[in-house]
Amino acid sequence: MRHAQIDDLFARYREPVYRFLRRLLHDGAAAEDLTQDAFLRAMSGPYQSNGHERAWIFQIARNLAKDYRRAAGRRPATTAFEDAPGPGADRTMALSLDAALASLEEDDREIFLLKEVAGLSYAEIAEACGVTPDAVRSRLHRTRIALRKQLT
Repeated sequence: MRHAQIDDLFARYREPVYRFLRRLLHDGAAAEDLTQDAFLRAMSGPYQSNGHERAWIFQIARNLAKDYRRAAGRRPATTAFEDAPGPGADRTMALSLDAALASLEEDDREIFLLKEVAGLSYAEIAEACGVTPDAVRSRLHRTRIALRKQLT
């Protein structure tokens, strides 16, 4: 991979990858380390600018997060997310959302965060997770219903 490609990839996707990993892992330091690892792994792999690089980099990040959790031998944290809610946000609602997200199955939580935090399209999520776009739609629908039910 050429230096200019690396710089461009990092500039475009570093922050979304970090936010995704931070929400997924509830650990800012681990998210920062895994974000760097994702781009290091991307640099050493085959890269083709074919319009799929966003799904590709999130697939790398997602796999690193799975490896991290497996190595740590723990489920995702069920404690409140350490970021303070934004201005005007309801802290109680933010804590409730964090608890509801923690109660989801790992794959459903990842798909939800890839859509809502990282902003990936259904096709990109499908590619990153190795499922069909219809499976992504179905899981997101089910996940949103479960979250609504828990939050009401």
